[in-house]
Amino acid sequence: MSNLSKILKDENYDNWRKANFDHPFVQELGSGLLPLDKFQYYLKQDYVFLINYCKVLAIASSKSSTEEMMKKWVNLLDETLNSEMDLHRNFCSEFGIPLSQLEKTVADSSTNNYCNFLIENATQNSEKFIAVSLLPCQWGYQEIAQNFVKNNLNPKSFHKTWIDSYASKEYQEVTEWLKNYVDEIGKNSDQNEIEKYHKLFAAGIEYEIGFWESAWNYLTNSDERSEQF
Repeated sequence: MSNLSKILKDENYDNWRKANFDHPFVQELGSGLLPLDKFQYYLKQDYVFLINYCKVLAIASSKSSTEEMMKKWVNLLDETLNSEMDLHRNFCSEFGIPLSQLEKTVADSSTNNYCNFLIENATQNSEKFIAVSLLPCQWGYQEIAQNFVKNNLNPKSFHKTWIDSYASKEYQEVTEWLKNYVDEIGKNSDQNEIEKYHKLFAAGIEYEIGFWESAWNYLTNSDERSEQF
């Protein structure tokens, strides 16, 4: 199975569309109409997610089957921990979230469930299953950003810096590497492993939808907002 990544995506087409194109949070992010408080809430929850994402990458590197793969995972960990996290902290500062507040963020149920899913899979399974579990997020963010750029969605939006970072050449290169790796492991996996890949990928998309849903449903009533800040 040399095109496993495409098969996984096509099999989950409806939810893939919902997570990366049709969800109202994603649509308003692209149009520039997303309320600031929802974006702030998302940024804080995403900070918690990225911390756990780095833990998963560290576990993957410890389970690497070859020195080359260990370098790949370590490089991705370094990029996420020292570049993407710095960028994320800068985003948060720009949008009124100081580091002190960011570091005190408590994961909501959607974030907590998503992180637990990734950590549990990473601790219990080999690096190939870790790769599949990470693909919906990595690939999904690339498609979201590329769609925004392709359709010229509000270049003056305050969300533009976020969009540009996930549409960057560097981010695309990492995504292509991960997709190619998943395609490669698909060539040498038995049926039981293939079935597990399908379940992991489908679950990952569900968690992505839940992540957007949580931010979208964040309190928007002005009286309620005043109690949160």
